[in-house]
Amino acid sequence: MAQKHVQGIIDYFKSEHWMDFITNHLSYPDSEKELYHSHVYVDMSVHPASMHPIMYAYWAKKGYPMERSIDPQSPKPKQGGLHGCCPLGVTNFDFFFRYNKEVVLGAMPPEAKEAEHGYNALSWGKEYQNEFYKKFDFQAVGPREIAEIKAWLRSKQWKECLTNVMNPEITHCHCNVELNFDPGVIMAYAIEDMATKGWIVERVYPSVYDVHGTYQGKIVFLVGHPEKVFDICWRFNSDVTIQRATEGWIFDTPGFDNWYLTGYNKVIDDGDFYVMTQEEIDEVIASF
Repeated sequence: MAQKHVQGIIDYFKSEHWMDFITNHLSYPDSEKELYHSHVYVDMSVHPASMHPIMYAYWAKKGYPMERSIDPQSPKPKQGGLHGCCPLGVTNFDFFFRYNKEVVLGAMPPEAKEAEHGYNALSWGKEYQNEFYKKFDFQAVGPREIAEIKAWLRSKQWKECLTNVMNPEITHCHCNVELNFDPGVIMAYAIEDMATKGWIVERVYPSVYDVHGTYQGKIVFLVGHPEKVFDICWRFNSDVTIQRATEGWIFDTPGFDNWYLTGYNKVIDDGDFYVMTQEEIDEVIASF
């Protein structure tokens, strides 16, 4: 048994980095502060497949069992993630990692290029979103705008978005639009449209994400049936109600940023990750 790996994981889940994250960057059913989404960044040499059952068990033992499966994701080269961690009643978070042979599991240095804006733990909630939305002169939505929004939900882009979400080779899909109204409106109409297709949205919330160093708006949809996660990402354009993005944002594909399973597999293949035995996993879980 590789006791080093067992003890390293046990130590991390008691560490200052993790305890600060679950205390200050997640909200719970009785929390006064409402947080929508969080990121935590770690270095590790344990295979992420070994971390999945450990993460499920950790939250179950805390009384907040996971509501859904964790997704594999690689947001950028040399970085992987346990994406869409959803403990019951707790803020949805992403657990991002990079391979480091010197570390079993530990905090990523905040200055690392794989971290985010100089932080290794971040969160966004109602207070942040209210301030973020003050930057934009959102226009009123009346009958004419509603008709345009419903027309967009019949567009080729929206159909392609739902197709991308169901593509097993795509680990995450951003559907990129320009709009001039409060994004909560498209959130509501998208949920309504998905319901007509038999899709059940379990969670939905506004958030932001990094586009080449600048935060930009998005709406995150956690669909329960089918069990998928995707985002409608937006930029403000006062001249249009809603339309497909006219240029590439993260990648050079106007209208979409898609991340593929091949990218995640490369992160795993490029690192010598240690695959834990079931006995080792059970020993970690017994410590919770």
